[in-house]
Amino acid sequence: MGDAGVERWLAARTPERGACGRLKPGAVVGEWRIAVFLGAGLSAEVYRVQNVRFGHEGALKLLVNETRGLRERFLAEADALRFLSLSALPSFLGAGKVDGKPYYVMEYLQPLPDPMPRAEVPRFMNKVAKAVHRLHEAGYVHRDLKPGNILRRTNGDPVLIDLGLIKKRGNGPDPIGRHARGISVVDGKPVGVGTLDFAAPEQLLKGEASVQSDVFALGKILRFLYEGHPPQAVKPIIRRATRELPGDRYPSADAFAAAIRHRHRPMILCVFLSLLAAATVTHAVRGRPSTVLSNPASVGPQTDQPSAEALAAAHEQRPDEADVDYLQRMLPLAEAGDALAQAVVAEAYFYGHGTATNRVTAVSWYRKSAEAGNVAAQASLGLCLFRGWGCDKDLKEAASWYTKAATQGNLGAMNDLAFCYLHGYGVEKDQEMGFGLAMEAAEKGHAPAQTLVGECYLDGIGVEQDVELGEKWLYRAARQNNARAQMLLRYR
Repeated sequence: MGDAGVERWLAARTPERGACGRLKPGAVVGEWRIAVFLGAGLSAEVYRVQNVRFGHEGALKLLVNETRGLRERFLAEADALRFLSLSALPSFLGAGKVDGKPYYVMEYLQPLPDPMPRAEVPRFMNKVAKAVHRLHEAGYVHRDLKPGNILRRTNGDPVLIDLGLIKKRGNGPDPIGRHARGISVVDGKPVGVGTLDFAAPEQLLKGEASVQSDVFALGKILRFLYEGHPPQAVKPIIRRATRELPGDRYPSADAFAAAIRHRHRPMILCVFLSLLAAATVTHAVRGRPSTVLSNPASVGPQTDQPSAEALAAAHEQRPDEADVDYLQRMLPLAEAGDALAQAVVAEAYFYGHGTATNRVTAVSWYRKSAEAGNVAAQASLGLCLFRGWGCDKDLKEAASWYTKAATQGNLGAMNDLAFCYLHGYGVEKDQEMGFGLAMEAAEKGHAPAQTLVGECYLDGIGVEQDVELGEKWLYRAARQNNARAQMLLRYR
């Protein structure tokens, strides 16, 4: 979005405005030359400026209304940018006075698209929540989160602005606190703080705020970006985030972000879970025989009938063979206890290959094959238990089967187990362990794990944040046509 878009965004926030501001284009303020008057809000005017020495751009905010505690809010915001060097906040570029009125300069940012494409919302809100979490980790709550107070850099990363209501959490030294007196006071009387449509009840009624108050606002923003009509999968997230009592909401902005990621990824994104399951089983059943077949339990009865391994190899060479014929040839072997045949039959019922789809029956065959030692079936059974496909959802048992398959080298199971450790699903949360498992599978060429490693680096989950490394792993996965990695790179 160009200058006109920025101006429209500011105009929408402006209760009263004229065609120009107090500072004229071409005027020099400190090291900054005024380029364009962008608009005015309740307390300040905003200009696009250019540094006269180095040529880089910025946004200059000039205080023009000092009534009703607005000066304190303005100075608190300037101090927040000055003292809190966070990627979640605009970069502080300088400050000074013009005719006795204070101003500060921050990096030049872009407004959000209006409306935001629905496909972009989950990834973007995950980033917003992570940005809010970083502010919380620095010891502050925002108290005025709303769509208008979120801008973004050219790479799409969100930035939190309008920090006039920022407040220290708990005790301890506060470099911003010298302006805190009066932040929640208007005309000498304590009042609630925040914006009506986004502030939590405890803010509006009592002026109280906590991490969960910002979580409430995140839930409202998520609904807003979906224009009031979120997908069914997102509604539970919004409901929990916006519950009336703070203790009933997500405990942190990071937990809110994790909920969004869990709703929108397979293994990482739910919509890709079935694709990964198919790839895992097909590799063992229709590709080269697995080394697990050296286990006597998986060989099957010694008869003149071809073994399941031979049938699978022959079927690989005869793709025109009807699924129903292939299933009928495998069924007697499966019933006789051949683990590979049982995995083939499970797949047939799960995906409707040569028979009607029946996930309950599929899970029964997956379990028989898994208990007999077939690694691919163990991974697939874990997936069914994780998602509740054809059985009751059981995250703990799912993680147990993932572990069995992962310890025998199944890369899909490693990736799934990594996801469980990263988010505490069925196992005790251990993000370093999760990242390590994902990295092991990624280094062996597993594209979904490479994507997971990339996201861990981008978000600093289980490893120190490193955007460059994150993008490198995403590119590796994208070259293998991993849809998730391609989508993430497209929107960065």
